[in-house]
Order: sequence, then C-alpha cells, then structure tokens
Amino acid sequence: MSLTDPATILFLVGVSLAAAAFAVAIGSYSLRRARGPSHVLLRGFDIPRSYVFRDGYLVSDHDERDAFLTDPSDRIAAWGELKESLTALHPEVATRMEALRQSGAAFVVIGRIGSDELSISGRIAGGRCYLTLATLDAGKDRRAIDAAGLDALESELDLLRHAMNAGDTVFWVEDETGAITWANQAYFSLLSKLEQEAEAMVWPIHRIFEPGADAPTEEGRTRRMSLTLPGSDTELWFELACSDYRQGRLCAATPADRLVAAETSLRDFVQTLTRTFAHLPIGLAIFDKTRRLVLFNPALVSLSTLSSGWLSSRPDLFAFLDQLREKQRMPEPKNYQAWRAGLAELEKAAQDGTYQEMWTLPNGQTFRVIGRPHADGAVAFLFEDISQEVTLTRQFRGDLDLYQAVIDADAAALAVFSRSGKLMLSNAAYKALWPERQGSIAEASASWQKTCDPTPIWGDIRDFVGGYADRVAWSDTVLRRDGRGLKAEIAPLKGAATLVRFTIETAPLPVASQGETPEVEAAG
Repeated sequence: MSLTDPATILFLVGVSLAAAAFAVAIGSYSLRRARGPSHVLLRGFDIPRSYVFRDGYLVSDHDERDAFLTDPSDRIAAWGELKESLTALHPEVATRMEALRQSGAAFVVIGRIGSDELSISGRIAGGRCYLTLATLDAGKDRRAIDAAGLDALESELDLLRHAMNAGDTVFWVEDETGAITWANQAYFSLLSKLEQEAEAMVWPIHRIFEPGADAPTEEGRTRRMSLTLPGSDTELWFELACSDYRQGRLCAATPADRLVAAETSLRDFVQTLTRTFAHLPIGLAIFDKTRRLVLFNPALVSLSTLSSGWLSSRPDLFAFLDQLREKQRMPEPKNYQAWRAGLAELEKAAQDGTYQEMWTLPNGQTFRVIGRPHADGAVAFLFEDISQEVTLTRQFRGDLDLYQAVIDADAAALAVFSRSGKLMLSNAAYKALWPERQGSIAEASASWQKTCDPTPIWGDIRDFVGGYADRVAWSDTVLRRDGRGLKAEIAPLKGAATLVRFTIETAPLPVASQGETPEVEAAG
C-alpha cells in the first residue's frame, strides 16, 4: 500500500472522518466528565434519570460516575453544573430551568446527543424541583465508554487531524448538492492563494475544483488538471480522485507539479532524440523488455521498406524479422525452421551486445546489423547500408591484386619498407630470392648477410630506411656466395617509405672437374 496512491489516501481520510464523527457524537456537546479514572460516560438512557433539588440543593441519590456532573458529591454546585451540561443538549434548557426555579413553570424540551433524541423535563412538586431525562427510543441498544477509551479516541482524532493538515494533499467533503461541508488545512491554504477576499474563508467556502473535474480518464487513471495563480503564470497541477462518502463525496487533490515537470522533460527529451534520429542515415529499432517495437526512425522505414503504419503498431521482434524476410530485406535462410528457432540466439546475442552481422541482400545491397543492449532490458538494433563501402572495398582489393600482379611480373626482387622498418610489400621474385620469413628491415638485412659476402651496405640500407641518412637514391653491387653479382638499388618513396630493388647481374662461374682445366675464352 503506497501513501501516495489516491485510493489509499481516500481510505485513510475516510477512517479519520469516521473517527471524528464518532468522537463528535460522544464529546462535542460539552458533556462534563468526572476527573476520576472510573468515570463512565453514558451514550443514552434506557431508564429515566431524575435529579431532585430543594432550595438549589441536590437531595436525590446520585451516581459517582454521573455523565452530566463534574463532581456529583458537590450538591450545592450541582444545579449550575447540570444547567451547563444540559444546555449543550438544547439551547433553551438554561432559560427553562431558571423559569422553573423562579416561577415553577414546568417544561419539556427534546435534546439530542449525536443521533439520539431524549426528553428533558422539569416540574415542581411538594416543594421540590424535579429534572428528568429519558430517551425517546427506549428499546435502542446502548453502550458505555469509559474515560480512558474516550481519551484514546480523542487522542487518535487529534493525530488524524494533524496528519490531514500536515501534508500538502488537498482534501474536502461535499454533499449531494456539491457544497463543501469539510476541508483540511491544505484546502484553505490553496483557497487563500487563489482568492484574496476574506469572504472566501467564510462558510460555506468556495469550490476550488469544478464539479466533474475528478472524472476518471479513458485509461482509468485519475483526472489531472491545473490551476493558475492570480497575477502570475504559475500553474499548479493536481491529480483528483473522489469516492462516495455517506450522503456526499470525499475528494482528494494530490499535487502533481513534479510529476508533470518530469513528464514534460521526458517528452522534450524524446522529441529531441526523435529529431536527431530523423536525420541519421542508420536505421534504428528499439524493442522494450517485452520485445515490442517502441521507437524507430525514418531511416528504418527506408531501409526495411516496411510501412510506418505497420511499424507504429508496435510489432514484436519475431514479427519484425519475419516481415524483413518477406520483403527480402535480409538474407534468405537455407533452412527457415532452423533460422526461426535461432532467433532466440540472435536476441540473446543482442542482449549481450555481441551481435553484429553483414547481411547480403538478393538485390546486391549489404547491411551491417548491430544489436546492443538498452536501458531497462530493452534491445536496440542498428541497420546501416554499407553497399557503397563494400563496393569500394572490393574495388580497392581488386586494385591491390592488380598492383601485386604487376610487381610480381617484374624479374627484379622488390621490397618496400615503412619508416618504422616494417616490410610492407614484396613481390614473387623477392620471396624466391630470400624465402625466409621477414617482417622488418632488421630481419631482412640478416637474411641478406647470410647469402652474400661481407659488405657495409646492409647497415647503410638500414640507416636509409630509418631516416638516418640522406634520402637520395643510390645503388651498389654485392657478391653472393654462389658467385653471382647482385645489384642493390635503394630509392625513397612517398610517406617516408623505402624501395629496395635487387637485380642479379652475372651467372655463377662453372666449376671445373678433377684433372680438367676450365676453358678460358681468350681475349681478342
């Protein structure tokens, strides 16, 4: 049970008003109560009670717990105490009692305690004055409440009154005609802000909310309305709720300024996001924790070719994917049943933030689809058309393959190193000349040294690649250990890269057999 719930508030108010009515029926008539703890307050009388006086002195027997006498043992003051107590039951009792004592005029009046009616009569007989009280409904059930119980009820009533006045919720009770019969302190405070005239605080007080303003909305929620303070643009928002109470209605108006401000801020934020998403080329689809589509942007309509009306009907995730398949906006699965069963895995991957796939559509388009977790268990899917990017990538890869084929057709061994010394490119002739795995200029120069006679140019090449030497093309020749000459050409490239080109200049010398002298061509 929430204390901010209108039904709960109305229930508590009903309890407090019921307690108030009960206490008023018992003690609001200025009934005199004895100071002793054993005193009993009678709600009514099944047997007539008589008080006999002679010369203003109480001569009849009395009850120590009498309801109308503060101190029944004080027989001299009993007449005044009784007159004061009975006047609360009927305003003419004091006058009639004085007339009885002075002129002997008998009387009978009908008094009331709560809903109980009783007769109060006075007469003179035998020089004595008799005052008698009797109920008009002698068969009605009566109960007695001791002083401690009454104190507890009054204490609880004070607590409930304090609770009703301590909060900022406005409460009031209206009768069947719509007139206000009771209101709490918050009602008077709000009325004083709205109406500056002093007459507004005089009963019957004015209505703040128009009749029917509390009618529930179509969604069954409480009615919300605003009030504007005089002389300012300040709006006060309230949520109204009413329930039947006796012959009228009990109503509550709960301040809703913060709630309205929060909803307005949220609505503005959503509108801002919507305007932002409207200009995004990436299709956005957000499904809530029940996997219903709650948000999408125009790009999704364009990419999915699904109508905005159908998307606005909040389809679930599975229906959305089925429609994409029917519209051929996703790859056609080889096994539809297996694909349908695998949707649960897709949803799980999206929840984990690990779902990312490339969808190649039958028309040649390519979508990048990403699933990401969203707040409160929701899932967001992003659809991006990367057809142009894929086309450019394929074209770029085709160009690279063409360039690689061109340099592979060159008989010279070619290698390109970046400024950091990384081997970026080499052709088939280079790999055939040095088949060892090479990733950097250091590894490459080590491989070169193994197959060639000692020479200082390997260090010069490393310095050139690292930018420690002048970036001017140069060349030199080294001798391989198989007897062939190897021409090395070093040239700078764009981006601080370096081209190293090796060309074999001479064939290896023939090796003579044992006992034979190799023929040497004579110089002409």
